[in-house]
Amino acid sequence: MPRFTIEPDKLSYQTGRWARLFASNNDYHSFSVEDGKIEFFGANHIHHIEILSIAGGVIVESGWFWDQLSITLEDAQSFHFGGVRKTVSKQLQTRLNTQIRDTIQRFYQQFEPAIKQAAQEANLLFFGNRYIRRATAHQWLTAHQWLTVGLKRKDSYRHLTSESLPNYHLILPLLERGHSQIDYLNQTFVNQQVGEWKSFFDKVETNPLTDNQRRACVIDEQHNLVLAGAGTGKTSTMIGRAGYLINAGLAQPNQILMLAYARKAAEEMDERIKEKLGIDNLTVKTFHSLGKHIITQVEGIVPSIDKMAEDPELRTRFVDEQIQRLLQDERYKSRLVTYFLRFSYPYKSQYDFKSLGEYNAYILENDIRTLQGELVKSYEECEIANFLYRQGIAYQYEANYQVNTSGPDYKVYQPDFYLPEYGIYIEHFAVNEQNQTPPFIEQQRYLEGMAWKRSLHEKYKTPLIETYSYLKHQGRLTDVLSEKLLAADVKFNPIPANELLTNLKGLGRVSEFAKLMADVLSLFKSAHMGIKNMVELAKVHEDHERMLAAAYLFEPIYEAYQLHLRDEASIDFEDMIGRAIEYVESGRYRSTYRYLLVDEFQDISASRARLLKALMAQNRETSLFCVGDDWQSIYRFSGSDVSLTKEFSNHFGATAMSILDKTFRFNNKIGEVASRFVSQNPSQLKKNINSHRQVEHNAISLIKTNQEILGIHAALTNISAKLTEPASVLLLARFHFKRPQMAALKRQYPQLKIEFLSVHASKGKEADYVVVFGLEKGKHGFPSEKATHPLLEMLLPKNEPYEHAEERRLFYVALTRARHHVYLITNGNNPSPFVRELIDKRYPILLDEFKGEGFQDHVANIPCPKCKTGYMIPRDSRHGSFFGCNQYPLCTHTQHACQWCGGGLQNKGQFRVCENHRCDYVEPICPECGGTLSLRKGPYGEFWGCSNYRKGAEFSCSHKEKFIDLQAAKRKGSQ
Repeated sequence: MPRFTIEPDKLSYQTGRWARLFASNNDYHSFSVEDGKIEFFGANHIHHIEILSIAGGVIVESGWFWDQLSITLEDAQSFHFGGVRKTVSKQLQTRLNTQIRDTIQRFYQQFEPAIKQAAQEANLLFFGNRYIRRATAHQWLTAHQWLTVGLKRKDSYRHLTSESLPNYHLILPLLERGHSQIDYLNQTFVNQQVGEWKSFFDKVETNPLTDNQRRACVIDEQHNLVLAGAGTGKTSTMIGRAGYLINAGLAQPNQILMLAYARKAAEEMDERIKEKLGIDNLTVKTFHSLGKHIITQVEGIVPSIDKMAEDPELRTRFVDEQIQRLLQDERYKSRLVTYFLRFSYPYKSQYDFKSLGEYNAYILENDIRTLQGELVKSYEECEIANFLYRQGIAYQYEANYQVNTSGPDYKVYQPDFYLPEYGIYIEHFAVNEQNQTPPFIEQQRYLEGMAWKRSLHEKYKTPLIETYSYLKHQGRLTDVLSEKLLAADVKFNPIPANELLTNLKGLGRVSEFAKLMADVLSLFKSAHMGIKNMVELAKVHEDHERMLAAAYLFEPIYEAYQLHLRDEASIDFEDMIGRAIEYVESGRYRSTYRYLLVDEFQDISASRARLLKALMAQNRETSLFCVGDDWQSIYRFSGSDVSLTKEFSNHFGATAMSILDKTFRFNNKIGEVASRFVSQNPSQLKKNINSHRQVEHNAISLIKTNQEILGIHAALTNISAKLTEPASVLLLARFHFKRPQMAALKRQYPQLKIEFLSVHASKGKEADYVVVFGLEKGKHGFPSEKATHPLLEMLLPKNEPYEHAEERRLFYVALTRARHHVYLITNGNNPSPFVRELIDKRYPILLDEFKGEGFQDHVANIPCPKCKTGYMIPRDSRHGSFFGCNQYPLCTHTQHACQWCGGGLQNKGQFRVCENHRCDYVEPICPECGGTLSLRKGPYGEFWGCSNYRKGAEFSCSHKEKFIDLQAAKRKGSQ
């Protein structure tokens, strides 16, 4: 018999025996309802249905003998329970639906107080006349996210009371869509505010603000980053932001702090605030003056700024004086002499380089010179030269051998070292213990050269001492050399340390070291670390011996400097920031500012960023508004860290980013080149800068000459010819020492307002025309290939992996100073890699505008096949014209000119092809020795033989080939 049981909180039913046997959908024979779920029991299994998952209740489906109960779930699946006696099916349906309704209502009744609370908070936070900050939204969403368990269920609103329904409809979109709904509300608010304050934004500056500027002013996230491209009106945006905050009632003037980097920039900002907004109690400071203000507030007295803080030369002089004082101490003197002898330059094994060009770059970047001032070809040669010098052994570097060896097989022999008092030669061979050469040296040829040199000395009975690279790796180079010199009866007469230091002073090496220590002092203090920290970092550095040597020499200099500051009761600029950070983080200084506006944020350093974070931490309502451009971050050498801009949200938190993409300075043709160039670095933030000035013709000209002053005059003459009214011209160079004679130029071009600046100093400037010169490859080229001492690197922000990343941004800055036209002056025989890139990647620039006497008709574009990084350029000798590598003397590769037109020959596969497209000269390359294969006649017919074949000579190449398809080579060369 079926059983039907009803209790206050429990309902159950069990089918009869015949229904279990013959009814349809009879997998389950009973069910019970309790604890918010229905459990169905079968012979071997149980099925659960949560009452909250039921949609639409229970319905009865009639059959011939029994009825069945059908339940539809929220996921649209159905469940059927058969074998229900017809006399009780309707009663069961009623009881089940009542229990389902009561369960659901009880479930939602528990939400109603929370829904009401959430709605009240949402009304205050999200539906007032304000921008919703992400932190505020996140806090609300986190607190009320649990409500989605019920409120996201289908038709949940039907189970709420009429009082709760408005609250439900208010919060449901927020809970369902989260931050995307917040973004929608914010967008609506920003649109409304831009419209409401249209008149203000139209008039706050001389020209109406752009739409993007207005939106940047209105958006009020806790952390705001405005990426302002060159000439897009960042200062106007700063002023608009301050004015909006005050006029909209979001802040009082004394609650706003505007920060600039330079004193002049802060003064100009303050003047514009007073002029445009009519406000005189808004604080505008530099970071240093802010630090000074904080220190004054805490200590009760205005700190005295040390004279050295504002005079880098005075600080360098102080460091130099301390070095002279410390040299009275024998231990310090010994350490300094050891540093000059062993650690003046970073040691890298030649075996670490893949190409001769990479190795030459290492030599040139570090300007590896001996204690006598000679530029040598390896660190190991420098160590040998310095050892000889230190021991008082006179030597000559790469002097011609006493016998003239020049001929078709070898050039003039120049042994590495010659000791004239003893007639002894020293050769240092770049081989390891297995007689293997570095990867970039042609091993077989090098070993043959070694054998030739040995045989030459044997032939002419000239004493030869040999050393090898592997001795340096073993740490025995000078020990073995010393043994061999003593065995050859060479007298050692060590130069006293005082005399050595006197000579080093004469070469300027001590003053260079003082400059290095002064730079280290500044960065060390900016890093706010102790000597112990520096030593620990030095110990784990790859060049730890050199780093530790420099750190130990720096320590007493730093201590003397700090003692000076204490004795004078003064501070420096680094103390202004460091002590201010300490006072803010400890709570001794309490900030009253609610809005921090930072100009030129791309120049931010870690210490300044830390100060900003400390100020914000004191009040979670404080908002940070930063305007900058990662494309113009060019001050890493002084501690600026571009990653603080590029990875802003990682450092500061949830960020609203705005982009000012309309420039009112340079035209579209300058912008096209500049933007494309700087964007080659994929880590730069993507921006599409649109120019207000639109022109049809290319606006960047390349002037090719090895006479810079000729190029400058050509540019100024070209500019003058275009003028109908006076114009301004900026002459820019990578280094300030390249400044030309400005007085003469100004007299010769009176209609031009000419100013010279280094590119760094030109940041923030603009002119009608810009002339950039010094665009050459090298240590003082552009990009600069000058190496940074690793002790400085250790204290600087992490270097970027992309080659010349900051120098590329510096070039972008140079290009974007001009309104109308840019002139780039390069030496075609030693072009800047940047010029090379502009040409090779076909940037839209004018290449052949300047021709005639003094101008070059080409830019070196034939890669040197030997060093891989240099370019072959035309040269002349008494034997005629030829092409040589522009990295000479470090790379001595030469090759003959085209036999037909005199042009350069470029290696393309197994052929040399003339670079002159109007000439189709091609010559085959000997695969054995790199010589030229020429068509010759022999007793058995024509064949191709090597030009380096010398019958009976010590070096000869006898390679031959029967057939070479020159026509195929010509077709390939023309592609």
